[in-house]
Amino acid sequence: MAILIVVIAVLMFRLNRPTPWVVDDILKGEGAKKLHTFQQYFEHIWGFYFSWGGRIWGELFAYLFLSIPKRVFDIVNTIGYLAFTGLIYINITGKFKSSPSLFLLINFLLFACLPAFGQDILWISGTANYMWASIIPLLYLAFWRRYFDQEIKGLNRIPSLMLLFILAVLSGWANENVSVSLIFLAICYMVIYRNKYGSIPRFATSGLIGLVIGTLLLWLAPGNFARFAAEKHSKSILHIVHNVFHNISVLFDFNSTLLLILLFAVLIILGRSAKKSLSSVFMISGVLSAVAMSVVGGIYTRTFLGCVVLMIISVGMLYDDWNDTVNVRKCRAMLLVCLCLGMHIFYVTARDGINDYANAWNQNLEIIRTEKEKGNLDVYVNPITPKNKFCATYGLDDIKPKENNQHWLNTGVAHAFGLHTIQSVHVNPQK
Repeated sequence: MAILIVVIAVLMFRLNRPTPWVVDDILKGEGAKKLHTFQQYFEHIWGFYFSWGGRIWGELFAYLFLSIPKRVFDIVNTIGYLAFTGLIYINITGKFKSSPSLFLLINFLLFACLPAFGQDILWISGTANYMWASIIPLLYLAFWRRYFDQEIKGLNRIPSLMLLFILAVLSGWANENVSVSLIFLAICYMVIYRNKYGSIPRFATSGLIGLVIGTLLLWLAPGNFARFAAEKHSKSILHIVHNVFHNISVLFDFNSTLLLILLFAVLIILGRSAKKSLSSVFMISGVLSAVAMSVVGGIYTRTFLGCVVLMIISVGMLYDDWNDTVNVRKCRAMLLVCLCLGMHIFYVTARDGINDYANAWNQNLEIIRTEKEKGNLDVYVNPITPKNKFCATYGLDDIKPKENNQHWLNTGVAHAFGLHTIQSVHVNPQK
């Protein structure tokens, strides 16, 4: 298990290292470097909350990460990924125990089922809003999962209640679609506790209140309404209903969560797990996470993270509770080998795609540097098409050609590099 964790850490660091600053990273980079004091960060987050959105923790993480050297972020983000996968693991098992095949299964399913892996895990602005923001609710849910296995009196004492209440508010405030799922999970856990222990613990009652408060602070942020109007989202009930059907249907795409749904169906039918009810609750919460997005639009690329994580926990519970017979152990050993081979293929694919993009972007940086040295501030660079979903820019905008020169990305990148204009064109012969 220890060797496996080290190997995963090394692989993730090697994927983080060549991933450059892209899109929002470039646009926010200079602003992030100007924030040094607590007051400056507070004023920025306050302005963001009232002008653009309620997801302030993701914004805070993004500015913190953009204010440190990229080589330091690569280490921090690698540690963050281990914490992220470790908390998924704890929410499955309820405690730390050595199960290499389960830990590898979690990583394999993240690589396989995240349609925008690079945006969610490697892109600074993306990972701040999705992976890092998910660590908060996963940490909070770990206490609920531990209480499911064993009644812990200490969680109902005043100091613990206060700390868990604060963590509940922060968890509900972390991410829009996941916040709705957290409330559903909390209610289901409370029903399970009452049936199992004869009463609902105080930490659960106060926690539900904290989750509702955090969710309201997130959804009702003045900046959300400002952004909603700026992006011209439809307010039609019929459009929202259409989004519900669309968001449920896309869960059955093999490029996203279909594999998780199939694994859940197989394990719940053929397995004899004692945690089928809890596993089903997490699977339903994953679907609910997609439905919650219907208020503002369709679920897309990086917003699948919440659905994928909740469904991985659901599948992981059934897998971890698989009867420990000789045949099962043989199956786990065979599966471990298959998962290793699959992870190798994923890693090679990710490495090649990320390095290809990094080389192309470095060429563009050299073009910008050379042109500025000549005194030319109207620069043409090569368009770049990312190869696969492991690239941070996969599914994001690229610098536009001259006819779209006033595109927000063109103007933002030009400002960041001190140029008058920047546009894309094949300035070098294609090989």
